[in-house]
Amino acid sequence: MTPTQPGTPTVRSRFRAVVVSTRSAEGRESFLIAAAALGVLLVVRFALGLLALVGSAIGFSATAFPSGFAATPVGQFLGGFVLYPFPFYLAAFAVLVLVRPIRARDGLDVVLRSTLVAGLAGTAALILVGVAPGVALSREGGTWVNLALYLTTIPLSAGVVDTAVLVLGGVLARSWLRGGDPASPSRDGEGDALATDHETDVDVDRSAAAPAEPALPVDGSAPGRVVPAAPTAPPSSDDWTRYAPPPARDESGR
Repeated sequence: MTPTQPGTPTVRSRFRAVVVSTRSAEGRESFLIAAAALGVLLVVRFALGLLALVGSAIGFSATAFPSGFAATPVGQFLGGFVLYPFPFYLAAFAVLVLVRPIRARDGLDVVLRSTLVAGLAGTAALILVGVAPGVALSREGGTWVNLALYLTTIPLSAGVVDTAVLVLGGVLARSWLRGGDPASPSRDGEGDALATDHETDVDVDRSAAAPAEPALPVDGSAPGRVVPAAPTAPPSSDDWTRYAPPPARDESGR
């Protein structure tokens, strides 16, 4: 008998589920917010690296930097903007898309928790990647201090700053997407409330402006039937019929 229950999920099946989820509207929304939050981090990193590049280029001397291209101002800029924080970028983006996605309808507390988790994952990635250069520099220098630095102070100092900027980027991205989407819950609620208030004001104005209708007489032969009163013409000054004698009584009616 063929089993109907799904088997153990594999890496391929999980990847396929992630791809399918990103094709939905909520998946695209989460992807856009994650990309926007990471874009804010890249802009801030680029601005800081550019300032450091200008400062180091002013006092640059070829004899003072014998280590090659990595020690030049351009090499330091590329290392600080692209090479060293790249594991943080990759891990944080993966967490925001796959593990803790952010949607426009989510509250601010969800955005803060998701971006903090992404920042912690990025910092952990920096620590793991820093093992290789820390060991290499420690063996070259004959001391294990470099390994301790690459596992503690260097990734933690960079991770704290990048996490703070990532949190700010997540909040800005969620606010931007929520404000630009006319179908967001907050805007719908505000629109319904405004429409209800407007309809209430219009009804009040109409009821206040409508004149009170006079009561019409009711015909006795048809209970509940409203019969409009017949208009009566005012007596004319030339009408002499009021002075005529009363009609004679009918003798057959006695």
